[in-house]
Amino acid sequence: MEKYKNITAKEIIIGNNCQIADDVQINVRGRFDIGDCSIIKSGTTIQCEEFIAGEYLYMSKSVEIGRGGFTNKEAIVHIGQHVGIFENTLINPNSPVTIGDEVGIGTEVMIWTHGAWLDVTQGFPSDFGPVTIGNNVWLPARTIMLPNTSIGDNCVIGIGSIITKPIPSNSMAAGSPCRVLRENYYPRPLDKEALANLIVPMLSYWKQSTEERKGIQDIHISFDKENHAIQLDWNNKQTLFDVINKKITGENHPLSEDLRDFLRRKGIKIFTGNPFVSIKSIV
Repeated sequence: MEKYKNITAKEIIIGNNCQIADDVQINVRGRFDIGDCSIIKSGTTIQCEEFIAGEYLYMSKSVEIGRGGFTNKEAIVHIGQHVGIFENTLINPNSPVTIGDEVGIGTEVMIWTHGAWLDVTQGFPSDFGPVTIGNNVWLPARTIMLPNTSIGDNCVIGIGSIITKPIPSNSMAAGSPCRVLRENYYPRPLDKEALANLIVPMLSYWKQSTEERKGIQDIHISFDKENHAIQLDWNNKQTLFDVINKKITGENHPLSEDLRDFLRRKGIKIFTGNPFVSIKSIV
């Protein structure tokens, strides 16, 4: 596959609308598989036994998957759909690393599945074991996960935390070592008033910046709090964004896609099977 000449794997499966930078280096002994609309940015390296990721994987610049033990048969990385892994993050798959859906992994995070250096016959410590991250997890910048740790579903971890033991689902946790601050805290759905107070200023900002910076006029946009729907009217076209059920109906066009990408950056992700695209500024 000449387009991806820097990928070495026994089996290569790449979905539609994927982008892999020319200098990315991928060396997988078994299967390399990424879903539709995935992006792997410049400077990234992937070395392991097997790498499988769902659609909309986003790997930012200089992510490293590998290091010690990457040739082990247990060096398996499985990633769900809609996952972001950001700059200079290190994932060490000496043992399996499993990451669920809708997970964000911030800049300079380290995930370790092994740790050993000094002579274990002299009583010095070593640690080997898998790492598991559930669905709907935010693991922010400079967080460290050690071997044999896990994070359950619906968790937010504080920046710079060191995870030394399992974190249960629905938790807010932080610290070094990381400890649970609030249990059964997430998810916390907003009522219609709180949702409107969140969405309306977003739309006002998007409309103003789009008119001023991108030169697009005659934009009409509103939010129906009863139906939790954004209505965009432009150029005799109407598009509805259901922000709870994450669905879009009506006409699709470059401006509606610009709004969809803006909402993504604000934490409201609506996946349509197409890449996220913004209209470029004209100033």
